Amino acid sequence: MTNRDSMSTNKPPSTSQSTVSPGKRTATGDVKGYLESEQIQARLVLINQAILEYLQNIKGEPEVLYKAAHHLIIAGGKRLRSLLTLLSCEAVGGSIDKVLPFTVAVELLQTASLIHDDIIDKDELRRDVPTVHKKFGHDLAILAGDFLIAQAFHLIGTHGSPELVANIGAGGVRMCEGEVFDLLISPSLEKEFTTKEYLKMIERKTAVFLEEAARNGSIVGEATGDQQTALARYGTLIGIAYQLKDDILDIQVKYQEIKKTTLSDLRLKRGNYPLMFALEQCSKDQSENCLHALNTNNWNEVLIIIKQHEAIEHTMQLAQSYANLAKAALQGYKFKNKDLLERLAEFVVQREF
Repeated sequence: MTNRDSMSTNKPPSTSQSTVSPGKRTATGDVKGYLESEQIQARLVLINQAILEYLQNIKGEPEVLYKAAHHLIIAGGKRLRSLLTLLSCEAVGGSIDKVLPFTVAVELLQTASLIHDDIIDKDELRRDVPTVHKKFGHDLAILAGDFLIAQAFHLIGTHGSPELVANIGAGGVRMCEGEVFDLLISPSLEKEFTTKEYLKMIERKTAVFLEEAARNGSIVGEATGDQQTALARYGTLIGIAYQLKDDILDIQVKYQEIKKTTLSDLRLKRGNYPLMFALEQCSKDQSENCLHALNTNNWNEVLIIIKQHEAIEHTMQLAQSYANLAKAALQGYKFKNKDLLERLAEFVVQREF
């Protein structure tokens, strides 16, 4: 492999070198085109090249298992977690070549969680393609997710250390705990169906994966203990901001703009921050009316109540506050790419996909 450590001063490679799309859509506001900026695009090309090389070299039987497991990876995605792994390594002066296998492993783990999530949520679209269980069947989709987890741990074990394996395993435990808490959160359980409990849940379900991506990337880059802690904290905070923005998009944005099933949270009677915030602001009668509308699939009535209490605006402000805390977590450290990390925190909340 070529030396990529000084890539910030080199001309970025052409995006045509990779046939795996890093994502074509752009965010709005100050972070418009973040994923398409020269600096980020150069890193995404390297990640996508590493993913493509891995997929081309990993062969086995039955072939359909590999096709099912790699279906969503080939479809593209933002590569946020793998990008964060690379940026965290780079932030402490680590080798880009050395961290690339871990960016692939992170993408495998992320895809496994998406496959299983889509089965649980009964979603039919992801990244503008049919979900794995829709295309290949329920049973094969479960096995494809399991297979990706095994592939990821093989990669980490081959290129990494027991510490990295332990971190990913511990993160996986917390993520599964969060997933089950998400299943247990229900409008029928008033004490659990609160914004306070929901924030606790998403710290495990969503944020932990970004936390461990940042932590392990920094470890590969030979970060100090304080640097690891700061970057892991940054990952946690942008993870919470990311989920809050996802909750907004699930309600607010049409399928054509985000290329995945929307209104999943309402349809499944799951936790969604704008909905839960609106319910907490309602009178008792209005709350009962909202829950009745939710249980009878009267989405328009639910959306009206959410709008009346400006729940989207409140959630956006909260997401921005977490992004600001993430940027604050970077202060006091001479991270080599702090500007990119700060802009990534803004992208997480300003994105429209």
